[in-house]
Formats: sequence, C-alpha cells, structure tokens
Amino acid sequence: MHWKLKVWEYGKIGSAEIEAAPLTLFVGDNNSGKSYLMSLLWGIQNFGVKTLIDTTKEQDLKEEYVVMDWVRSQVTAAWKTGSSIAFIGEIANELQAVLDRRLKRNKDKLIQRIFNSQTVKIKDLQIELIDLDKVSLKIASNRGIDKTEGHLIWTSDRVRMIGMPFSDERLELLKDTFDWFIFYLIFSMVLEIDIGDTISLNQNIYLPASRTGFMLTKDIINKVGRNTAFNIELESERLSPFTRPVNQFLDVMDDLTLEERGSERFKDITEYLESGMAEGTLELSTLPNREVSYIPSGQTEGLPLRTVSAVVTELSPLILILKHKRHLNTIFYEEPEMCLHPQLQQKMGKVICELVNNRLNLIVTTHSDLILQHINNMIRLARREDKETLCRQFGYKEDDLLRAEQVKVYQLKSQADGESSVEELLCGENGFAIPSFNDALDRIMDEAYTIQE
Repeated sequence: MHWKLKVWEYGKIGSAEIEAAPLTLFVGDNNSGKSYLMSLLWGIQNFGVKTLIDTTKEQDLKEEYVVMDWVRSQVTAAWKTGSSIAFIGEIANELQAVLDRRLKRNKDKLIQRIFNSQTVKIKDLQIELIDLDKVSLKIASNRGIDKTEGHLIWTSDRVRMIGMPFSDERLELLKDTFDWFIFYLIFSMVLEIDIGDTISLNQNIYLPASRTGFMLTKDIINKVGRNTAFNIELESERLSPFTRPVNQFLDVMDDLTLEERGSERFKDITEYLESGMAEGTLELSTLPNREVSYIPSGQTEGLPLRTVSAVVTELSPLILILKHKRHLNTIFYEEPEMCLHPQLQQKMGKVICELVNNRLNLIVTTHSDLILQHINNMIRLARREDKETLCRQFGYKEDDLLRAEQVKVYQLKSQADGESSVEELLCGENGFAIPSFNDALDRIMDEAYTIQE
C-alpha cells in the first residue's frame, strides 16, 4: 500500500496517521479505537474508488482538467503508436488535490456505509499519496485487423494488468468529453484498490472479535434475514443492522461451498491450523444449509460446532476461509488470540507470519504479548548470522521469518480527556517494544514480588 491514511477526530481518536504494511498491528487500550481504524481501512479497500471520489454534483476542479489532459495524451499516443510510458509523478500534485477535495465531501458517507449508522463521526479524512514519482504507467494498444477497434492494456509496477476495449470512436470522444472510467482507473492504479464496490467479491474479509457467537448463530441470523425479506408486511419493528464488516463476514461464511477450493499456497498453513491447533478437521455439510461440522483427529463422525470447544469455533472462520476461498487479498483480524491458550497464541503468531509470507495481507488488532513476542522473535531470527542453525533447532523454515519492513505497529492509548492518541512504534534490534504491554506486566510483577515475599 503506497499511501497514508490520516484522520482527525474520528470516534475517540484525536488524530492518527497510518501506513499499512503486509502485516499491520493495532495494539493498546480497550475501547481506544483500534477497530475503528481497521474498519476504515476495510471500507476503503472494499468500497473502492467510486465511493472515495464520487464525481456527481461537484464543480470540476482545475486539477481535474490537468489529469484529464494528461491521460488523454497518454491514451492518444498509445493508440496511435502502440504504447506510451509515463510516470504518474508528473501529475502527483493534481491527483492529491482532487483526492483531498472529493474525500472532504464523501467522508461522512463513507463512515455511514461502514457502520450502518450516522452516530460515528469524523472531522476530517485524508489519503496522502506517497512515492508517485517512482510509479511508471504503461499503456499499450492491441488493435484488430481493421485497426479501428482493439484493447488498451494498462500496467504499472504496483498492480496487475488491466485491459479495456477501445476504438477510434472512443478516441474521438476523448477530444470533447472525458471518459470517467479512465479517470477512476488512474486512481485505482495509484491507490491499489478496485474501481467499484468489491464486497461481493469478498477478497478483503473482516473477522470480527465476536466471530464465535456469529458462527454459532449464523444460520438463525440468516433465517431471520430471509423471513424479514419475504414477510415485510409482518415486520413489527425494524431490525438493527450490523456494521458492514460484520454483514460481510456473515455473507462470506454463508456463501462458502465445497465446490470452491482455497489457494494451494495456504494448504500447509490450513493443515497446521487443523492438526496443530484445532486437533481435528472442519468440514462443510453437503446439505443446503451448509452446516459446519468438526471431526476430531482419529474419528470419522462429525460434531456440530455448538457442541465443540471455544478454540475450535474461534479458529473455524479462518480455517474455512483458507480452505474454501480461492481469491484472498487482505484479512482484517480482530483479536486472533481469543480463547487460545498461551501455547496456541504462539502458534497463531507462527500462522500470521506464514500467511504474510504467502502474500496475504493482514491487518490485526491484538492484546496478546505472546503473539507480538513471536513476531519479534522471527524478525530477530531473520537478522542473525546463525539463523540456519537456530531454525533447525526450533523447527522453523524461511516462511516463518519476517523482515522488519514487512511489519507496522501502532499503539493506541486512552488519554485523560477521553481521546485516544495513536503512535507508530518503530522496530528496534529485537523487534517492537510495546509500552502498554510492558507497563501492565511490570505492575503485575511488582505486585507479585510484594505479595509473595
């Protein structure tokens, strides 16, 4: 992600500046705004460019015309000569000005969509574009036999190739009007998010802290939803909606099917979660309601989730998603340590490291000093000259290790005035020191020494 998220007076948060990494961790006090920040990042990735810079009912900015003219010139050159290469940094200031103006108008709508509520407030929101001078854009044309129709192929060093139909007629149209799809496309490539709403694709999935409750009641919740949809005239009172991230989680779990298989790159991780942590396998039923069953190791008979331990129900969403979701980009994971014994918390740290090294972005809120310590250990181990010897000793492989630049940690702390401060914690020689964790442990140990002496 090559942009910084900046917020002011967002819920309890006074101000914050966040730059996500392959592994982004939010730590700190309860009720300090960690989930708010994670939900906002989720919304930006899922709602897409159109929600952020919706161009309706807005007077055009002079910077927009500069962007339009620049894109037209690149498209014209590519269509006529076969290709055009340019640096997006040439229009960095104009892109930033357009984004600032549009976000100022759309920020409240974005927050309302995320939380299904008008009660969550935000004073200001900015997405600061960074390092655009390093981003190259190539537009290549692939014209048919008659040379009047073909495709434009857009590529950059940030995103996958994007192709779109094109023609002489469309090129002529660009002289007089602007194709807003191309305008959105530029921002999509810069921000590395899709143009439109992608919640239905479910590639950026939110795992809420209350996932066990939802896993045990999802069938009832979905039944209530269906009854409400088909019996509107019988509804006596309006049901309070969940937040959009939670709604998405319920949809994802309801839509998983045996026919869709997860990516092969997560196969070993899934097996480790099942055999090394859940001590059994999780399977989807072939029945229409797709009930989840748990088969303990060494047994053949499945058990419904409502009859198994909290460890299994906590791990079940992650396991099922990795087993039955083919395309995944980011998982937003609230408190992955829930219901896990300290030994399993360390194993969860191992899972997190391996997922990141297998190209799955993770944004995590956590109170677990054990998960953080494991991440610190893997960062330190990767730097040691004798890492191969230590990896053999402790049973680690290259996928278990992390580089410091793969991780960002932000600590949220409640202040006396009721606001929360947000501080980025820097990686030291031995990893990340978490003051809020260390302070709490020191107080407990001080009490223990006094009471136990």
